[in-house]
Amino acid sequence: MADAQYQNLRARLRGDTRHCHAALDEQVTRLDQAGADGYARFLLLQWRLFAALEPVSQSAACAPVIRGLKQRAGMDLERLGRAADAPELPLVPHPLAVDYLVSGSRLGTQVLRKRWLERGLPEVIYACEYLSAPSYTEYWRGFTARAEALPAEGAAADRVVEDATGLFGFCLECIFAESAEGRAIHA
Repeated sequence: MADAQYQNLRARLRGDTRHCHAALDEQVTRLDQAGADGYARFLLLQWRLFAALEPVSQSAACAPVIRGLKQRAGMDLERLGRAADAPELPLVPHPLAVDYLVSGSRLGTQVLRKRWLERGLPEVIYACEYLSAPSYTEYWRGFTARAEALPAEGAAADRVVEDATGLFGFCLECIFAESAEGRAIHA
């Protein structure tokens, strides 16, 4: 149930997902600090997320972004000789939960992009399709406009928050599932 302090769905999402969002940020920061292997594991996370989301997120405004980012991450992973299985998403998320996670993640990726490019890692230069993707800020602006116009309370808001929390948890599981070594692509 929503806390009465929230004025709209966007504020509730920010407040109610704060802890799981922070946990994911902490793990992604660890990947950021792990050099070339961390970069590859970051790409694996992205590919797994988008591969799992693509079949269940056709109603999300960001569906075209999901397809494009999955393809870009896949190209980079192929260049790096890394592969991953596409995990099954344990939920069919509400489109607004998908838009929140995907469009919001693009903001964080811009920060990571700058850091990885400044380090000059050969892997980042060689496999940079994902980092070269557009920022898609228009999707974030569209999401915020929709979410700010929706109430923070009610069954629909509860579902969006629950599904967003589930998506953050899924991302954490994807990070933990990947060993530091990853798996080589076998032709």
